[in-house]
Amino acid sequence: MDRKSIGTVLGVAGVVFWFSPLAYVNFMGTQAYQAGNHVGGIAYLLLFASLAYAAMSWTGQHVPRIIAASVALAISLMFLNQAGSTAAWGLYGLTAVSIVSILLAVQDNKASKAVF
Repeated sequence: MDRKSIGTVLGVAGVVFWFSPLAYVNFMGTQAYQAGNHVGGIAYLLLFASLAYAAMSWTGQHVPRIIAASVALAISLMFLNQAGSTAAWGLYGLTAVSIVSILLAVQDNKASKAVF
């Protein structure tokens, strides 16, 4: 796979993880989970950052990719800090995808500058 495809897959993975369990909650004695659509508010920025990363990966805009992945990582770390021990696998996946996305975008940016 080329780097455009890998970046797009990372962006789509961020969207998929957004719909996954982010935190487990105890609601009236029953164990439930919160996904990104249950959290609302700033969680939608996390969704849009993942979508933007996927789109900009395909168009080859590396600096905005770095910004979008950094925003996604910051929000993921904020949620991880708030969730604490109740964090679920979707939040860990979002954090990992964001870190890999930043690293890939930085490498692509360096490679594009080396060519010119």
